[in-house]
Amino acid sequence: MPKVSYQASRLTRVGRGVVFFGGLAVAALAQEAPGAAEPIRLEYAPLLFVDDSAIAMQHGVVRKIHPARTRAAPVLEPDRPWEGVRVYTYGSVFQDPATGKFRLWYMSRSQEPGEPPAPQLRHGGRDLVLYATSSDGIRWDKPSLGLHQYRGSAENNIVADFHSPAVVEDRFERDPAKRLKMLGYAKPSYFGIGSADGIHWQELSKGPLFSGNDTMSLTQDPRTGEFLAFFKNRSAEVPGRVVWLTRSRDFLNWSEPKLVFHTDAEDNRWAWKETQRTEVYNMSVVPHATGFIGLPTLFRVMHRVPSGTPVSLGQSRDDGPIDVQMVTSTDGENWARTYPRVNVIPRGAPGTFDGGAILGLTSTAVHTADETWMLYTALNTGHGGAIPPKRLTIGQACWRLHGFASLDAGPSGGRVETGPLWIRGGKLLVNADAHRGQLRLALREVDGAEVPGFGLDDFQVLRADATRAEARWTSGRAIPSDRPFRVMIELTNSRLYSLAERENP
Repeated sequence: MPKVSYQASRLTRVGRGVVFFGGLAVAALAQEAPGAAEPIRLEYAPLLFVDDSAIAMQHGVVRKIHPARTRAAPVLEPDRPWEGVRVYTYGSVFQDPATGKFRLWYMSRSQEPGEPPAPQLRHGGRDLVLYATSSDGIRWDKPSLGLHQYRGSAENNIVADFHSPAVVEDRFERDPAKRLKMLGYAKPSYFGIGSADGIHWQELSKGPLFSGNDTMSLTQDPRTGEFLAFFKNRSAEVPGRVVWLTRSRDFLNWSEPKLVFHTDAEDNRWAWKETQRTEVYNMSVVPHATGFIGLPTLFRVMHRVPSGTPVSLGQSRDDGPIDVQMVTSTDGENWARTYPRVNVIPRGAPGTFDGGAILGLTSTAVHTADETWMLYTALNTGHGGAIPPKRLTIGQACWRLHGFASLDAGPSGGRVETGPLWIRGGKLLVNADAHRGQLRLALREVDGAEVPGFGLDDFQVLRADATRAEARWTSGRAIPSDRPFRVMIELTNSRLYSLAERENP
């Protein structure tokens, strides 16, 4: 990279890895992501500072991972005959922009002790896809849809019969009947169906799309429209459950699956018996401007029921707690662990509805004006608990808007410079907590030159806690949209969470 001097800010870039700040060497990143030829486009998704993928230089800041807030009680419980004693968020949740209501596709397993097999729909499984709506994400209605028979009545909210029914809202799709796409598992394969309204579904393919082993999540790259399915399976390379990835451009033809995430030695330091280890039960993936955030559920297998020993209905042979951590990736295939490896959705105290394990999360996150939230499957026992007492319900994990992580600066201050960002809408929204200090922002040309009227001294200083504060300069001019810029952020006693364009999610 060529040498570039920053006169006003006294920053000098002398090559990869070193930056001089007023004569003091500070940390710069070894690589910029993406390069000047591929600027980061905020029109598709907000930029979250969960990793260094968008950062060209940083000084005096520390990244902090933020665990979610959870509620003391479930937001959705099994209270219908076809739900038995378990409901799962192997599913997806969206907010309807027209009505403001939230829509949820979740799952139940109807066959409990004494219960007849589930109704035969298309795929013959006993896992049912159910539909619910909510005005606030906390109280959920289960509408009577009249579509499928259960015990001789169609007065239920059943829409399909899959395991892990992940839904995407395909904004690239031109056919309204296929705008909503669902991928689900019916042993031993995954199938795809489409819908215009999320209630009436039709087959998208005549047969299975690819094979795997039940739990799965689905996301769509907002930049390219490509679908990415992350599913659980076994591997000859790594013992236990691991995560595989397959991709598709058309939802019909899927790539050869690749093993993309598994546990390592640090995950297994707790194990003291040969039969004990940590495995990855599943992983939900959320896109942002430079890549993806993964939320793997890490299963500490502490006890195994020997093969041949009978277990009760609903009881797994593998028992132990399951926790949720966070990983990041720029391409969906190469994942980096965050440090420290904190549990980003805390389990409750022993005996509470989520005190035993968190089995999985929705494939999607909801972004409101001030919050980001996801729903999760909660167990009051470990994974291998018997039914009863094991009961599966749905909880809500809530963060500040885009608040998975932040870059924090103390009283001495800090600076962050991004790689080139293309801000098409002329308006940049800053998500930061500066109520105990201040934040200033400047634009630089890609080669480092100052942009007249958009310097740090021209910025209208932010001294508040705001999730969508518009970046403003004293000139009153809109950000030019004809070229990308580097963004310089100066923080004092503040936290920086994200940058977004206009009102994107």
